[in-house]
Formats: sequence, structure tokens, C-alpha cells
Amino acid sequence: MNIAIILDETWNSSLTFLGKAFLDILKEDNNTYLLCQKDSYIDNVSDANKFYIQNLRTLNPLAFFKNLNSIREYLNKIKPHIVITIRGDATFYACLLKKHVNFKLIRIIGEAKRNVSNRHCIDYAFVSTKKFENILNMPHRIVNGVVDTNKFTFKPDCALKIRKEFGIDNNTFLFGFIGRTSPVKGIFMLLEAFAKLDNKAKLFLLTYETEIKINDIIQKAKQLNIHNRIIIENRFRNDVECIISTFDVGIVSSIGSEVIARTALEYLACSKACIATDVGCLAEVVDDSCGILCKPNVDSLYKAMVAIQQKDLALMSKSALNKSKMFSNQHLKDAIFDALKQINTINTNLVEVK
Repeated sequence: MNIAIILDETWNSSLTFLGKAFLDILKEDNNTYLLCQKDSYIDNVSDANKFYIQNLRTLNPLAFFKNLNSIREYLNKIKPHIVITIRGDATFYACLLKKHVNFKLIRIIGEAKRNVSNRHCIDYAFVSTKKFENILNMPHRIVNGVVDTNKFTFKPDCALKIRKEFGIDNNTFLFGFIGRTSPVKGIFMLLEAFAKLDNKAKLFLLTYETEIKINDIIQKAKQLNIHNRIIIENRFRNDVECIISTFDVGIVSSIGSEVIARTALEYLACSKACIATDVGCLAEVVDDSCGILCKPNVDSLYKAMVAIQQKDLALMSKSALNKSKMFSNQHLKDAIFDALKQINTINTNLVEVK
């Protein structure tokens, strides 16, 4: 089967991350081609067969028709049975070319927008949250996110090394946060909630700088008099699973977004209980067997941080690991296989589910 996947975002978003998971699964058994921008995140990390496109989000009519012609040219070469898109811009181009090239269109819907345009020409959708179901009128399946359960596992020896690296006593209760320094991630809210704790717990922030400067986070911690209980690591790490293994509890403190689950699933796969704010799809991922859901405000987050220290974390860890298996690559592969069967595109023997 010939499949074209248009991943037109330039950065490592959760939506592109999910699209890459589709790409990696499908190229195992199919002739799969990636349409992306040159030197984008996905271009740098994927070894798939590629065709380069320009930024599809444009109001310039000349740029629009140039994009349309280039995509038409690529699809004529690929002759796809399936085209997969992750954003509305690419979906619109695909809809215009669908009858000309004769393919089925699958849309991965994971943007925080309730209006999904071009619904009439989408044959199947993978939707990241149940909240979007009432705007869909095509066959679909909920996929909150995906996690590599082979990479993300609890590694106790590795955790001890990380604690030694950062001077964290093995008996210290450690909360952990992973994410970019965007206001939507609720970092200042997290610091304020943590400052209300009267115990000797510490907070580890594995982050990379975007809108909020690291120095501003440090200054906020000093204002709250918690700078001695905060560890900030903003260097690139290829041992994220080791750092998560160091945590006693992982925290997703977002005040918005999280339409696709990523970090929460990595916590669960590493057998870590999780505190998550009730935003996006997180309530569909985290329940009271493996964590605590709270409102995206300081008081609710503080109460969750107090409460979880009184829980049976060993039992929660087992539940977290079991929960993560529902979001494994194999689980996603099965979902994709079922979708291909449902839209009756080709002989299903070409897509082997192992």
C-alpha cells in the first residue's frame, strides 16, 4: 500500500510526535512517504522517504497555488491509497486533490480547536479526546496519545545515578515536572503550590526554555523561598526515562492545551503515579488508580501534592504501568489496522499486526 503522511509543523509538538508514531508504524509494512518542511524537527529525526513542502499556512494566493501544485505533483508520483494529515491546512489541500488523485483521507485531530473543517471529505479520523466527538460525523477512534513502552520503563539503578548526579538524598520525596517553559504549562502555578508544602520534599524541573526565561523561574523560586528545594535541568538529555525513574510522583501542571497526552504517559510507563490538571485529554488518561486529577489552580494542585504523599505509591505504580500499556505502540498499531480494515482500502494482508 502507498501512504503519504503530511506532517507540516516545524517543531516537536505532541501532534507531530503522534504523527511520527503513525509514520514509524506504517512504514514497517507499506510504501510510506513523508511530506514535510525541510530542516523541520520531523525532517531531522525521520529516515522516511521525503518530499519537501513549504509552509502551508498562508493567505498569499500565489503561495497557496504554488503549494497546491507541488502537493499535486508529489501525490501523482506517490499514487497513494491513503493520505494522512494532522492539521487543517494540509487537510484542505488534500480535500482539493482527493478526487483528482483518488485516495482515502485520514485526519489525526489533536489541535485545541472545536471547529474541524472539511469534514465532508475525511474518511476516517483519529481523535485525541472524547471532547471532540460531538463535532464529528465520520468513522473515528479515540487515541489520547502514544508512548514507547520499550524505552520508557522504570530503571532503578539509573535513578540512583541521577539522584547522585544532582545531590538528591535517596530518602527525599521528589516531585518531577517535564515540559517547555510556556505559560500554558503552569510552571509558576506549580512553584506556588509547591511553596505551600511544609515538608522537605523537592521538585525537579526538566525543561527547555521557550517563552519564560529560566532566570525568571529561578527568581520566582527565590521569591517563594523554595530555591533550595528546586532542581532545574535545562540541558538536552537523552536519558529522560532515567530522570522520570528518579521521581516519586510526576506532575503535569498545565493550565491549558494537553489535547494529546505525552508526558503523563511517559510517567505511567515508568511506573510513576501522576498528578495532572483536568485539562485537555488528561482526565481520560489519569484516574484515581494511578494518580490524582486536580483543577488548574494553586490550591487544588497543592491539595493533590499533599494527598498523594499519603497514598500507597507502590500500588499506584503497578496501576500506572498497566495503564500505560493501553497507549503502547502495539496498541496504536492495532488501532491503525482496524481503521484500514474499516475504510476498505486494500487487501488487509498487506498490514500485518504482530
